Amino acid sequence: MGLEDARHTPEGAVLWPAAGTRVFTTRRLELPAPLDEVGAYFWSVTWRREERSPFRQEVLSHPLTHLTVEAAEGGVLHGLAVPAALVHGLVTRVFSVDLPVAGRVAGVAFRPGGLAALLGRGVHDLTDAVVPAGEVLPGVAGLAGSVLAEEDDAARRDVLAVRLEGLLAPRLREVREDPGYRTVREAVRLMRVREHVALGPVAQRLHVSGRTLQRLFTHYVGASPLWVLRRHRLQDAVAALDAGGGEDLAELAASLGFADHAHLTRAFTAVVGVPPSRYRAGER
Repeated sequence: MGLEDARHTPEGAVLWPAAGTRVFTTRRLELPAPLDEVGAYFWSVTWRREERSPFRQEVLSHPLTHLTVEAAEGGVLHGLAVPAALVHGLVTRVFSVDLPVAGRVAGVAFRPGGLAALLGRGVHDLTDAVVPAGEVLPGVAGLAGSVLAEEDDAARRDVLAVRLEGLLAPRLREVREDPGYRTVREAVRLMRVREHVALGPVAQRLHVSGRTLQRLFTHYVGASPLWVLRRHRLQDAVAALDAGGGEDLAELAASLGFADHAHLTRAFTAVVGVPPSRYRAGER
């Protein structure tokens, strides 16, 4: 896996990507219809490291929720026993995990709001949480064993897809006709465009108020629309720094909608743990 692959994993922007180029590999596959109404993609990560060399993977994750099947040497990940099927809520901080010697994860990333639409309820209670999938999704008994028994990612994807399609089928019409879900998806699509640095233009394009966006994002995404917008701009900052840019941090801050260099530095440091200048220099 090359450096470019390490920078852009399915989970989000890997921080300090060069460190993981010889540790893990990732893959992403499309999901079949109609599961793609709520699911964004299938993804997988496998890793193996030198047993005496600890490795911490840190990711500035996308504003998504995930259903995963995970297995690792030692039998524990995220403080939970594995192999297991897990649900990961949106992560407001940096996603950080100390990797065991070897393991694998196969998962489905839900579209922003997709899990809430599938369940017919809000997902704010899942923010910053990892829970056994059975606590959130009915009908997942035995899922981990079924997925891990398959030999390749396409087959693992298909097992996950069949289970989730069974849950989606009785709600498919409601999902397709859900105006709140459509608004959230379109808002996030606009927020991903780097030129959008404030919420006002996004709300105007969608013909909704800022208060409406706040209510919808809390219910469907588990975070505020401003948080989602700023997460995308911070990911843009990481991408620029990883690519060797950002020599002029004041210019980078202005292009991302921050008031000034100091504002970007505070926001970046609060999430990543070091200021942009130190991140660019490779300091952890």
